[in-house]
Order: sequence, then structure tokens, then C-alpha cells
Amino acid sequence: MFDLDTASDTEGRNSSFFLTLKGVTIISTAIIFFGVIISSMTEPVLIATAKQPKFVWLTTYFFRSQDALWLVGVAILLAIVAIARPKLHRSFIDLDDRSRRNMAVTLLALFVLICGVVGTHLVFHDYHLSRDEILADFDATIFRSGHLIASIAPEHRPLASALAPAFMVPIDRVDGFVSAYLPVNAALRAVGGFVDPASTNPLLAAFAVIAVFAVARRLWPSDAAPALVAAAITATSSQLLVGSMTSYAMTAHLALDMLWLWLFVRDDEAGHAAAIIVGALAIGLHQAIFHPLFAAPFILRLWRSKRRTMATAYIVSYAIVLLFWISYWQLLALWGGVSMDASDEVGFVYFIARVVALLTSFQWSGADLMAKNILRFVIWQNPVLLPLVLLSYKQIRDRSGIAWELAAGICLTLIAMFVVLPYQGHGWGYRYMHGLLGNFSLLAAYGWIDLSTRTSGRAKPEAGAMLAIGCAIGAIILLPVHVIQAERFVQPYARAAEVISRTDADFVIVDKSGLLFVEDLVRNDPFLGNRPKILDLTYLADEQIHLICAKSKVALFESADATSLGISRHDEATKVDDDVRKKKRKLMADLGCGAEISPRMSVGGARWL
Repeated sequence: MFDLDTASDTEGRNSSFFLTLKGVTIISTAIIFFGVIISSMTEPVLIATAKQPKFVWLTTYFFRSQDALWLVGVAILLAIVAIARPKLHRSFIDLDDRSRRNMAVTLLALFVLICGVVGTHLVFHDYHLSRDEILADFDATIFRSGHLIASIAPEHRPLASALAPAFMVPIDRVDGFVSAYLPVNAALRAVGGFVDPASTNPLLAAFAVIAVFAVARRLWPSDAAPALVAAAITATSSQLLVGSMTSYAMTAHLALDMLWLWLFVRDDEAGHAAAIIVGALAIGLHQAIFHPLFAAPFILRLWRSKRRTMATAYIVSYAIVLLFWISYWQLLALWGGVSMDASDEVGFVYFIARVVALLTSFQWSGADLMAKNILRFVIWQNPVLLPLVLLSYKQIRDRSGIAWELAAGICLTLIAMFVVLPYQGHGWGYRYMHGLLGNFSLLAAYGWIDLSTRTSGRAKPEAGAMLAIGCAIGAIILLPVHVIQAERFVQPYARAAEVISRTDADFVIVDKSGLLFVEDLVRNDPFLGNRPKILDLTYLADEQIHLICAKSKVALFESADATSLGISRHDEATKVDDDVRKKKRKLMADLGCGAEISPRMSVGGARWL
């Protein structure tokens, strides 16, 4: 059994300013202020050196329009609270009664569940914004039908490239759609979809809150306060709550990582065996990189503590699991009737090619992106998270409990993302750290423990007040702000999707020239049962345009339609193929093809107008 003793040998030591709650709160304020200033100053460098300007636009847009002002405001508020040092006579986390304790966690989980379900409908309008979300639902639809590949009817095969959403696996000899994402998240949504697809991520998020609490109870069996601190901070994270309104796989990453950790800290053979199984599922959620970065420090802990047999069991098992998931698309190709030689194009070589492409795209301007990502992460959390995590420094340094492993997982993920993918794309908070929200919450609990240990075994009254104020700010101020920000960003695209879906045509051709993320409006039922079918103009050959225009009723969704619905233009967004699309548009005009879409008339109802 490895030692999970979390007591810190700090009692009786002189408490430096850094180790006081007031000190770390003021330091947190300074970090936020300087982070905002430095990120604002480095934007010209990023714009001058970045290879993909539209990505710079999105990152700086989020920073300027959603994050910077609120970062400064919350930093000032934290400083005021720290200086005022409010006190509570009875902290809301001082719950010694087990039933009251369980009731508190249950209410937190219900709060998360209700927010997620309601927000899916009212905030995101049941709309999947990003390609990651589109493909999660796309694959879930395929799996729910009892298939692994969505077959394409012969008449639609020539149009497959123009009909498919981006990120399809390039298997030319398979007459079907195959997502380039691993399948476990989609499988979870497929199961949830039999009841309500909108409930999948909210249920996973609520489970994550309970799992964080359960892990903390294993770490501190004699003290419920740290577990309630961790659960409350997790449940009042805007990133967790808004993320649960989407179909991103990151919510499932958080839930499975915390389940894995709960099994790991059981530290018996059954627990470790079950953890390996959960890990296999977590690796296959959508991208294989995230769970191994989370789990690696814990496996290293086993190795360093001379438990080499158990560590080797994890290493060998994970190697086999990774090999399986790397081969997943090749296995699908073989399932679809492709020969072994032909399927090699999406086997190990395909995986290596994707990794090499990410590594060779590295640029140092990504440091600015990462700084903005981290600041975005901070403002989408409970405001007291950063001060409490700073308080866990001594626990991390002294390797108390699993504090070092939790922090190491965070650092490994930040380094990996900086190297391979500093641009997160659409994200509510910083989604590549979403699976590690439990790490942060547990480190905050370690900070609480450290503060409590240095104050005669009981947290100071002002610490309880700080936590209560932080939860109130997170749930009452920041959450509504972030919900409004998300809804305003998503709404134009949801409008456009509804306009397209209501168009009386056999095909709607989308011209994405000069428009941001309009290619993501190309979304069809995996089995192409929808009308109209949506095509990306970029992937239509001239002869296909002739054929479609001659035999079908065709409408065109273009810049005027998009901007009238509030979608932003960006001259650099799709500049590479603009000349090609202009020629195709001219061909359509010469053929008298492509009826005009009238968005205001097509949408109908006051919901959008």
C-alpha cells in the first residue's frame, strides 16, 4: 500500500506571507493583472508570426471580448476580499454529519446536471458548434443504428468529399463515412441518445463532481471539509458547466480520469485492474494523448516506490491499448472489406503522419496562445481556485499524498499542448485542460489542508468566507456572464444551420469564402437521409456542378446570407481557395443555378429576430 498521508509538516513553522490566504490571493491578483498586460503586449508579435491568421483572430477575440475585462474585474474583487478578510461564524463546509455532507454533494451534482440539460437547449439551441462536437453526434448516430461505418448510396459517392464534415478518415476504398476521432465518446452519446442525447455530458459532469468528492474522501477519510471544498470548486466552474452543454469529449475525459483515480487510490489488485480497464476507455474517447499524460505521474509513482510489477502491468497494458486504438481505423477498414494492403494507409503510418504534422507545425508564437489559453482557463473557474492551488505548493514540493502527481499531470499536458497544438479552436475555458479540472480541485483541497494544518487543525473563518464568496461569484456572476458569451457566439451559426435546414431545395451549396468557420455548416445525416443535403463548394468539381444544377433544385448559402445572420467575415479566413471558388461561383451563375436564400424569411418566429 502506498502512503496517502496528506498531513504536512508545517505546523510550528513560520508562515511566510506567501503561505497566508491573504498573501496568495494578492499574488493571484498580481499574476492575473500581469498576465493580461503581457498577453495584450505580445499580440502584435503573434499576429506577425502566426501561420494561420484566422486562428489568431479567434484566440485574440476570446481574450479581448470575453476574458480580459472579467480577469481584471475578478482580480480586483479578489484583492478587495483578501484585504477586507471577511469571516463566517459557521462555514457552509463545516458539515460533520454524514447525511448532510452527502446531501450537499448530491445538491451540487444536481445543480450541474440541471444546468447542463437546460443549457444544451436554451444556450446552445441543441446545436453542435465545432467539428469535434459535430463528429461526436455524427458517430453516435452511426453507432445507434447498429453500424460502425455509415454506408454511402451509389448516387452520392461522387459527392462524398463535399457532403462529409471535416476530419474524415481518408479510406478511399470504403464506401462510407468514418470519423477520424476515436469512438468511445461517441459510443457514450449513442447510449445516452436512446433516452436524450442532451443528457449525456450533463450526467458525466455530475458524475465527475461526485467522483472528485469520492477521491478526496479516500485521501482524507477523517476530514470531510477538503472533499467538500474540491466538489464545490468543481461544481462552480463555468468551464465544467458550459462544457456539459456541449458534446465535447473533454467532459467524459474528466469523468473517466476521476473514476480512474478513485480506483487507483484504492491501491488493491481489483482497483488497479479496474483502473486499467477505465484507462483503456479513456484513451479511446477521442484523442489518445490526454489520458496517458494524466496517468503517467501516478504510474511513475508506483515505479519509484519499488512497486515495479504493478507499474509494469500498467505500462504493458497501456502499450497494448495504445496499439489497439492506433490501429482502430485500420480495423474499421478491414471490417468494411478493404484488403490488408489497402488498409495500411490508415494504420500505424497514418497515425505517425498525423503526429509528425502536428510536431512540424510548431511555432514559438504559440507561447502567446498558451498564455491566453491559461488566462481563459483561470477566468472560467471558481475565483478562489488559483489562490488555493498556490497554497498547495508546499504539499506538491514535499510530495504529500498525491499532490505532486496531480500537478505533474497538469504540467505534462500544458507542455504537450504547447508543442503539438497551442491553438484550441472553439472552447469554453481552455478545453484541453478540462480533463484535469479534478486535478486542480484536489490541489485546491491540498491548499485548504495546508492552511488548516498551520492554523491549529482548522481553517480560519476568513478562509471559509473566501470559499463561500468564490462559489457565489462563480455561480451567480461568472456563470451567467459565460453563458451569455457562449450563446451570443453560437447563435449566428445556429441561425444559419436552421435557415439551411428549412430551405426548399435538394441541395444547399455553402460558399465559405471570407467567412469564419462556415465550413462547419456542412453537416448531413451520416446516412444522407436529410433534405436539403449540404455541400461544400470547395470540393465540387465542375462536372459535378453541371450535373447537380441540371437535375436538382439547388440553393446557395454565401457571404451575404452569413453576415445577415451575424456570422463574422475575415478576409484571410479562406483566402487559399478563394480564386477556385470564384470560378465555381461563375460557373453556377452561367448555369442559372443556386437560388437565393432569404434568412429572415426562412427562419420564422421571434426566437432569432
